[in-house]
Amino acid sequence: MAIIHADKELFNKMIAEKKTFMVDFFATWCGPCKMLGRVFETIEGKNEVDIDIVKVDIDQEPELAQKYNVTVVPTLYFIVNGEAENSMSGFIPENVLLPKLKELAAKKVG
Repeated sequence: MAIIHADKELFNKMIAEKKTFMVDFFATWCGPCKMLGRVFETIEGKNEVDIDIVKVDIDQEPELAQKYNVTVVPTLYFIVNGEAENSMSGFIPENVLLPKLKELAAKKVG
């Protein structure tokens, strides 16, 4: 698992390559986003799941936020083979997020 900070070009490249990953639309000023960032780091440290978390700052990439109808931060999208499968918004605790990431990792091709 890796936590990747992506700009529009990298994000669009991952979509075009039909990657499977989770995207976190966040803002640097957002308290729940910071709390969720710590959850990501904890999950990454456990090394239990092989899925990338792609972080997109909505203030740096407003076009992506608009394209994905992000109206609340944090908003997470679960991307399977380049397609948004589902989403969650707000702070998500580790005991809820980790099973979702494991489920997403199981859908990864290659």
